[in-house]
Amino acid sequence: MPILRTLTVLTVLLAAVAAWLAVSLPDMTKVQVLTGEMAPAKVAATGDLPHSPPADVKWRPLDQVVLADWVGPYWLRFRSATSSSEDDDGRALRLSLRGASQLYWNGRSLAGNGTVGRTAEEEQPGRIDIVRVLPAPAATGKDELIVLASSQQQRVRLHSADVVAVVAPAALLYGDVLRPWLIAAFATGALAAACLYFLAVQRGRSRMPGAHLLLALCAVGLALPVVEAWRSLLGYAYPWHGPRLLLLLGLHLAAAVLLPAYLARRFGVVVPVGLRIAFVVALAAIAILMPGFDTRSAAALLLSLLASAGLLLWARDAQEERWPILALVLAGALALVMARGAFLDGPYFLLLAVLMGFLLLRHAAQLRALDQHNARLREERAQLSLQLLQRGIQPHWLMNTLTCLQELIEQAPLRASRLVESLAEQFDRLRDSSSRQSVPLADELALCRSHLDIVGLALDHPMTLEVDADDLRLSLPPGILHAQVENALTHAGAVACAQRPFRLSVRRHDDRWILELRSARGSAPHRGRGTGTRYIEASLAAAFPERWRFVQGSDGADWCGRIELTCAY
Repeated sequence: MPILRTLTVLTVLLAAVAAWLAVSLPDMTKVQVLTGEMAPAKVAATGDLPHSPPADVKWRPLDQVVLADWVGPYWLRFRSATSSSEDDDGRALRLSLRGASQLYWNGRSLAGNGTVGRTAEEEQPGRIDIVRVLPAPAATGKDELIVLASSQQQRVRLHSADVVAVVAPAALLYGDVLRPWLIAAFATGALAAACLYFLAVQRGRSRMPGAHLLLALCAVGLALPVVEAWRSLLGYAYPWHGPRLLLLLGLHLAAAVLLPAYLARRFGVVVPVGLRIAFVVALAAIAILMPGFDTRSAAALLLSLLASAGLLLWARDAQEERWPILALVLAGALALVMARGAFLDGPYFLLLAVLMGFLLLRHAAQLRALDQHNARLREERAQLSLQLLQRGIQPHWLMNTLTCLQELIEQAPLRASRLVESLAEQFDRLRDSSSRQSVPLADELALCRSHLDIVGLALDHPMTLEVDADDLRLSLPPGILHAQVENALTHAGAVACAQRPFRLSVRRHDDRWILELRSARGSAPHRGRGTGTRYIEASLAAAFPERWRFVQGSDGADWCGRIELTCAY
C-alpha cells in the first residue's frame, strides 16, 4: 500500500535523524551545574543598589519552591564543586532565572540582564535564559557567582522558581543548543507536508466524518513544537514564561481531547455521554490539581493515549487500518511512562508527526477512494435519471394521457385545460429536476403533486399528498419522492391510490432526518427492486455517502418507504 510505504519511509527517516543526534550529542562531562544558595537583599529605599552582599548575610540552600514566592530584590550565590584551572579558558555561563539580574563572577562584573528594581515600575524584566562568556581564571580556585535579582513582574505565580546555573564550554552553550531541535524541525516539516497534501486532496470535496477534528489536531501538532522551541531558539522576557506554560498546557489538553474525539468519529464509535463527561472531568482535574506543568501535560497525554487505545479496541470496522494506529498509540504511551517529562521534549514530536502523518495520509487516501466511488455513483445516477425522465414521458403513459385529454376537450373543456396546464408544469419540473444535483423538499413535493394532478384529472378523482413535516428546508436528490409516487401508481394502481391518499412524514431525531412516505399497498406480486428503487438508492449514495438508509415494504394496508439521512457535520 503506498500510504504504508510512505509511513515506513517517514518513520525510518525520523529514526535515523534521532539516532544521528543521539550519537553526536556533546560530551556532557564538560557541563558543570553550580550549587546555589539564596538570601533576601536589604536595600535602601533610594540610591544605588549594592554590588555585593554584606558579610553578615544569612545564606540558606536554594529552595526552588520558596524562591518562587520572592519578588525581590534578593541574592543568589552559586559555587562550583570543582576547582578551575587555566585549561578552563573559553568557558561560558548559562543562567536560567525568572527575573532581572546583576551578575558578578569571582568578584568581576558580567553583563547584566534587565534592570533590577525595588518595585515593578523600577524593574526592567530580563530574559529568562542568558549566556555569558566567562573571563579566564586568574588563579586556581573554586568559582563563585553572585547574583542580585528581582522578580517584580511575574504574570503567573508558578510552583517552582526553576533557577539553574550551568558552566560549560562556550561552543557547547552557544552552538549545540540548536541540535536537539533538529528532531522537532524534521518532525514538524513532515507533519506540515502531510497536512498540505491532505488540504490539497480535501479542496473542493465533501468532507468525510471527523475531517475538522483531524485538521484541528494537525494545527495543534504544528503549534506545539513552535511554542516549545520558543524559549530555546528565540528566548523571551521572563514575564512571558507563565503565559507560555499555560499555552503549552492548553495545547496539550487540546491534543488530549482531539485525538480520541477524531478516532471515535472516524471509526464510528458511539461513546456514552457519561464516559465523555468523566474524561473531560479527569482532564480538568489533571490541569488544576497536579503540580508542575510538565507533570500535568504528561498525565493528560497519557490519559488521551490510553483512551484512544480503548476506542480502537472498541471499534469493529476498518480492522487493517486500526492496528497500525493502535500500535503507534501504545508505543507512545509506553515511551511516555518510561521517559516521563523528557518525552515532551523530543519523542513526543516524533510520535505526533508519525501518527498525524499516518492519519492525514489515510484520510486523504480514503477521500480519494470516496471521490472515485461517488463518480461512479453520479454516472449511474445520471443514467438512471435519464431512464426516469424517459419513463415520465413514455409513449404508453403519454398516449393514455393524450387520449384522455381528447375526450375531456369534448366532454369537459375546463378539466381539459387544467390537464394541459398540469402536463406542461410536469414536463417543466422534470426537465429542471433532471439537471440539478439537489432540490428543496418543497420543489420535490410540487413535482409529486403535479404528477398526481394529471392522474387525478384523467380519472376524474382527486389524488392528494398529505404532508406532516417539522421543516421543509431539507434538500434532497431530485426525483426520489417522485419515483416512490410513480412506483405506487404503477404497482398499486391509480384507482387504489385515489382511494387512499399519499401521506409524507418528515421528522428530525438528534442528527438524523427521517422521511416516511405511505401509499396504497395494492396487490402487485413484485415490487421494490425496479428502476425507480435503484434510482433512489444511487441518488442517496451519491448525495449522502455512508449517511443514508432506504427501506420499503408493506405495513398493514400501506406500502411504506422510509429514508433516513444523517446530518453532515
